[in-house]
Amino acid sequence: MTEVIIVIIAIIVLIVGVIIYGVVTTTMGTEEDVNKNFVPDRFERMVGKDPKKKSS
Repeated sequence: MTEVIIVIIAIIVLIVGVIIYGVVTTTMGTEEDVNKNFVPDRFERMVGKDPKKKSS
């Protein structure tokens, strides 16, 4: 049972780490983010999405 809890905590830490990385890098300007969703465009292209600017 403790192994399951450790795995769940590890998955949560990884997800939170990726979110924090995305926010920090787009805020500092090291990654491009044309649609301002705090997900770097490089990651969006890796999963097959086309990052475009939001229409106003």
